[in-house]
Amino acid sequence: MNSGISMIVLLVVFFFIFYFIAIRPQSKQRRQHQEMLDMLKKGDEVLTVGGIHGTVAGITENWIELEVAKRTRIRFIKRAIASVQSVEEDEEEEEYYEDEVVEDEVIDEFDELDDEDADEDSEE
Repeated sequence: MNSGISMIVLLVVFFFIFYFIAIRPQSKQRRQHQEMLDMLKKGDEVLTVGGIHGTVAGITENWIELEVAKRTRIRFIKRAIASVQSVEEDEEEEEYYEDEVVEDEVIDEFDELDDEDADEDSEE
């Protein structure tokens, strides 16, 4: 009789431990993700679970349309959105692209100089 009661108490203790370690944190995370999805609006920068970055171009109840490049849109189920990108991350990307543009301009200048040299060589 005593071992039966201790077995039941042990099972109840294991259930509570399992609840606080696994079930409760997962339900909290699921609720936060759903709140994030509910707050999405057109123009938000998002990241999908597949690693695709895009801008929200349209939203329905279960679907979201992302613009991933100029005039290129992809349709996803809403649950595929992993996160909304923050403004700070966008600013860092813009700085990177600005550096890239400067490098491209320098390369273009060198190409123009090479073209001019080639024209001069062909005239001689």
